[in-house]
Amino acid sequence: MASVTTDVAIAPGRSRRPRRTGRLPYLAVGWATVAALLALWELGARTALLPGSSIPAMTDVAREFVALFGNATFWDKFGATTFSWSVGLAITAAVAVPLGLLIGSSRVLLESTSAVIEFLKPIPPIALIPLGLLMWGPALEMKLTLIVFGAMWPVLTQVVYGIREVDDVALSMARTYQLGRWQTITRIVVPSVLPFVAPGLRVSASIALIIAFVTEMVGGTEGLGQMLVAAQSSNAIAQMYALVVLTGLMGLAVNAAFRATEALMLRWHPSNRKELR
Repeated sequence: MASVTTDVAIAPGRSRRPRRTGRLPYLAVGWATVAALLALWELGARTALLPGSSIPAMTDVAREFVALFGNATFWDKFGATTFSWSVGLAITAAVAVPLGLLIGSSRVLLESTSAVIEFLKPIPPIALIPLGLLMWGPALEMKLTLIVFGAMWPVLTQVVYGIREVDDVALSMARTYQLGRWQTITRIVVPSVLPFVAPGLRVSASIALIIAFVTEMVGGTEGLGQMLVAAQSSNAIAQMYALVVLTGLMGLAVNAAFRATEALMLRWHPSNRKELR
């Protein structure tokens, strides 16, 4: 069979590249998938394909979701969760970033602390809830301690990696040009470490939110997790599902906000530059 060829003119100095497609088709497919799943959920609940005692209809959950925003108790719980999350994340950054810089700057500290860090990292914060209850009870201090313990490892690890990846040639050049310590830190060390710190903070933000919810659910501290358990205990199943949906949306919002901040802070970094055509 004879082959058919098509000549394509290519501008001088440019290689042939596949045309980049926009994000709109992918977003449309994603939203269409979500709509289809919601429709299947509603259909399954209305036709008794799903157990109505444990899975309410999607429209019932949607009504409860909207009703939450007119509930004063909800706003109190929401404020307690967001406050503990934001304070815990701030403490995490204040502890993990300087500690990571200190450990990463010294080979002796890095080697002497690596075993301890690798031992503590896999411990789930939920396993420390009984200890926290013994020490503080269902108080804010207990929740903040567990948030900091569970959320600090991504930031700490990223900072250590970042400080170890600082270009030795750039540091030698700084010494050659007799740059001061402050100029070396602000112009070489910080730009080198920042691309590592930003993703670590984004991951830690999501982990901190998860720990806040779990601590409220299991430890009984004030917040949305406590409200979710109360809804389940009182057989308010639709409200329980509405709170579950809300927690997922909060996680998406936190991740999107940190991604946008990361892209704004690292506009100069090659990973955020648009490909030149």
